[in-house]
Amino acid sequence: MTGAVRLGAGIVFATLLLFPHLSGFHPYYLYLLSTAFLWGTLATSWNLLAYAGQISFGHAAFFGLGAYGAALASLQGLSPWWAVGVGGIVGAAGAVGIGIVSLRLKGAYLALATLAYAEIWRGIALNWTGLTGGGSGLIGIPALPALAGLPVDFTRGHAGGYYLSLGFLLAVLALFAGVLRSRVGLAFSAIREEEERAGLLGVPSRRYKLLAFALTAFPTALSGGLYAHTIGVVEPDLVFSRSFSILPLVMAAFGGLHTLWGPAVAALGLYLSSELLFHPYAPALHQIPYALALIAVVLYLPGGLASLFQLPPRLRPPALSRKRRAHP
Repeated sequence: MTGAVRLGAGIVFATLLLFPHLSGFHPYYLYLLSTAFLWGTLATSWNLLAYAGQISFGHAAFFGLGAYGAALASLQGLSPWWAVGVGGIVGAAGAVGIGIVSLRLKGAYLALATLAYAEIWRGIALNWTGLTGGGSGLIGIPALPALAGLPVDFTRGHAGGYYLSLGFLLAVLALFAGVLRSRVGLAFSAIREEEERAGLLGVPSRRYKLLAFALTAFPTALSGGLYAHTIGVVEPDLVFSRSFSILPLVMAAFGGLHTLWGPAVAALGLYLSSELLFHPYAPALHQIPYALALIAVVLYLPGGLASLFQLPPRLRPPALSRKRRAHP
């Protein structure tokens, strides 16, 4: 009976998740959920880079590059559906620059370098008026159009952004799960725990660091491109905001670094609690959930929420044992 109840609850949940607009779901809540999925994508993407031992304070660079790349492509006449993909490519290309820098930096130095990298792109967007519109930004970015030929209109209004953001989140979770089970994941883990020893064992750390930045930048930039088409405007102080650099870090740490589900679950919970509980009643305090989450991680939950639950072994990130890391 218990199994049947769980199965029924799972079917109901999956149905509501896949067809929210068919149940009369309010467009505003559809928008909130799609934005929450985007934050889940950002947190998981940031966690993917951290799994390789690289700490970033500059994810806003990838997000902003994706937003501007997609916006410019759409304003030039490209379909918004394709323009979002262009934004992802632009963001991944932008990751090459900071990826090369990461070959010589680590720890706090790398974190500060990524923060400066995001500020450099914000400055470029502010001053390259002919391309980016400067401080005024770009307006009139078209929304995602409906797709013809579907038996049910999955792309009308906010529904298109909802399904695309949900797809991004599921895709980046699948990517991270694949990394955890692959040689790439083992190489990332080795670099994170002891880069010099990994190099002596034949792990090409430079190649894997560049790969880590490319893997984290692409979904982050895709999210930026979708965000631009959702709100219809981009400007430097908006899409290169430090919030897109710091909040994914807080969400990932609160959910549990190097875990598969933790950062995404924490991102959904923190964002929705901020928007549904604090914004309506205490707008000036809407950042409180993130502050409390950071305090909880520093003082009480260094392993994040994931440390409260026993994860199945197949979902635990592979780690080098102490015995294997010991000197011969």
